[in-house]
Amino acid sequence: MKIKTINCFGLVTFICLLAVVSAFSQTKNVQTITVEVHQVIKNSGTVHISVSFSEEAYKKRKPDLMLQCEPVSRIIQEEITVPTGDCVINVYQDLNGNGKCDNNLLGIPKEPVGITNWDGKGPPGSFNKLKINITHTTQTIRIHLYQL
Repeated sequence: MKIKTINCFGLVTFICLLAVVSAFSQTKNVQTITVEVHQVIKNSGTVHISVSFSEEAYKKRKPDLMLQCEPVSRIIQEEITVPTGDCVINVYQDLNGNGKCDNNLLGIPKEPVGITNWDGKGPPGSFNKLKINITHTTQTIRIHLYQL
């Protein structure tokens, strides 16, 4: 019976130690970056920023992080904390205030849009084409809005 108690105590200690190490490593693998959005229409509709950390989240249009900014100038900056690694950042300006990016019958956005690694010409492409890699040295990500 005494041996089982010692083994159980050792197991509990190991699990606690593992949890502490895991929590420490998770906080180490994040980076605070500034998302700088250019060509914003000042005082005309909320700017929506969404971040997808996986191809699956991007394909399903279910971002991992979403936030909104007021268009107080032609260039706005928003500071966010994200995990290091690959991600795609999407931005649109909701000019009519309905909470979504409106598209025409062909699926082309009617409101200003921008995505990492996209120049506004042609279809944006896949997660792998648009992704950026966030590292501990990444500071600012610039995204231009395009009216298509």
